[in-house]
Amino acid sequence: MRIWFGGVGLALLVSACTTIPTEPTYPDPDVENPGAIVIAEPIPTPPTAPVVQTPAPAPSEPPPEPVVEIPASGFEQLPFWTTHDPRPALEAFTRGCESWAEADPKALLNPNLPQYGTYLDWQMTCQAGAVLQSVSPGAADTRNFFESWFAPVSLSTPSKPDGLLTGYYEPEVEVRLKPTATFSEPILAKPSDDAILRLPRSQVNARTSRVIAYGRPIDVFFLQIQGSGRLKYKDGRRLRAAYAANNGQTYQSIGAVLVRRGEMTLEQASKQSIAAWMKRNGPAATRALMNENPRYIYFTEQAIRPNEGPQGAMRVPLTDMGAIAVDPRYHPYGSLFWLETTLPTKPGDYRGQRTGLLVAAQDTGGAIKGPLRADLFFGSGADAGNRAGVQKHRAKWTLLLPRTLSPSSNSTS
Repeated sequence: MRIWFGGVGLALLVSACTTIPTEPTYPDPDVENPGAIVIAEPIPTPPTAPVVQTPAPAPSEPPPEPVVEIPASGFEQLPFWTTHDPRPALEAFTRGCESWAEADPKALLNPNLPQYGTYLDWQMTCQAGAVLQSVSPGAADTRNFFESWFAPVSLSTPSKPDGLLTGYYEPEVEVRLKPTATFSEPILAKPSDDAILRLPRSQVNARTSRVIAYGRPIDVFFLQIQGSGRLKYKDGRRLRAAYAANNGQTYQSIGAVLVRRGEMTLEQASKQSIAAWMKRNGPAATRALMNENPRYIYFTEQAIRPNEGPQGAMRVPLTDMGAIAVDPRYHPYGSLFWLETTLPTKPGDYRGQRTGLLVAAQDTGGAIKGPLRADLFFGSGADAGNRAGVQKHRAKWTLLLPRTLSPSSNSTS
């Protein structure tokens, strides 16, 4: 799970593992139930399409059953599809399939979402994807795989045709083993004492728990917002600080605090502008502002494996630009989506460029509420952070289902 900057539209969220679910069934977040999702515009099944298993119907926790609307167009009608490189999505999808290996084949991906079918319904697509991934395919072959095995289904709600896509990333934080005037903020391991674990941020310090490392206060705060990060030590070592626990306190948005004070507008609020405010106003004001958010995140050290991102709520490493966080009441982990949206073309590009991308749902977050809300994982480091920090654009959703689960396949069979 991840934490949001409250009423401010920031793409700053606390990572993946805030609530790591148990496999194969994932718990839904404790949030209110938004409106029903409408499934529309499926794709007719080509006569040569491979057959997987049987289907099923609609959203998670108990939102209302979705409305299913039939016909529509195929992959060729998806804007940007023919020029998109879906290899990151294939990598994310096959990693997700690995986490399903021990699941009961007859079990639903999510008991509250029967329209996404059983693990068996996805088994052949997983096997075919793994074979393709093993030969390092090109973009065209990867597109052909998705076109052969999946059918697009357009998603909307009764009130909106699209949703919101924000971004998050894994920061790289310069740290020291001992505190200095600059590196003064401790990164803490989970306390063994539950009473200490529940302390608000203002009462947490280097004496209340084991110190993993010390970083700059701004960096450590944003590390907690993202929920995981790479620690870069002075001697060149790198370790991942992975989410371990939180103190159970209610999250308060410091961005919203600054907006309420009139120190920035809602439109100005971003990771970059908040960091600039902290630098401008100094350590004491920064500490007071951070303490406005009583929630505190604890970490654990992990080795960093080459080409692997942090783990998401699905318990698989997140793939740069191939994985999103979703509301699991509506979409089970592992499901695939084509998002027609706007993405930054370079760090700090607020305007961005209209495009499309294929992604797998592998994470969730406290701000990710509703059927058409997602958070895109941009990767690790400053460049990814400067792109994620400006990502806040509308997105039109298309679900990719194994062909036998597609409403059009069922209606024409």
